[in-house]
Amino acid sequence: MIKAFVQSITQLLNEPLPGAAAHQIMAPVARQVKAFDITDYPDARIGCVMLLFYPKGAHIYLALIKRPDYDGVHGGQISFPGGGIEQGDEDEVFTALRETQEEIGVKANLIKVLGQLSNVYIPPSNFFVFPFIGYTEHQPEFVPDDVEVTSIIEMPISILLQEEHKSTISINRKEITFEAPCYIFEGHAIWGATAIILSELEWLLRKLNANN
Repeated sequence: MIKAFVQSITQLLNEPLPGAAAHQIMAPVARQVKAFDITDYPDARIGCVMLLFYPKGAHIYLALIKRPDYDGVHGGQISFPGGGIEQGDEDEVFTALRETQEEIGVKANLIKVLGQLSNVYIPPSNFFVFPFIGYTEHQPEFVPDDVEVTSIIEMPISILLQEEHKSTISINRKEITFEAPCYIFEGHAIWGATAIILSELEWLLRKLNANN
């Protein structure tokens, strides 16, 4: 199952991606959505995340994490394992693998990287994010980091194709209130950059289904 899925996704990743056309579907109304280049934001921090697929029972799952509540723009949000580039990191893929191992305990050498989705710029935190897709051949044993991860959310990727799992959420940020599209899973609202990145994954899954 996982091998056939991986083969199909890899083929799609080698084709042109929709980028902003998919991103705008799950982006907050106030957010500018376009094809960003890292040179547009020379002072932005570089972030690298991993969309980690794995088999669980008869289904394919994706690992998400819930961040702790803290006084910051991403406090308490649902995200992918990942973080900023550190001194000594070889490249963006290395960062995504290192952060995944640190945050959810999946060893980097067990993750096979298939490719990359379109980059996303996050204005509130000034991060330019590189989203990578990887997988493990077997269901991993997760070990969440005590400081950076409140919980690990195991979500079947089929959720992305079910309209009943889409909604909107009202976000309050200081003196600003806005509506944001979101995916809903087990009481969690997945919005912002994570939902924007997932929207392109959803596009891939729908194309995969159409080709089969």
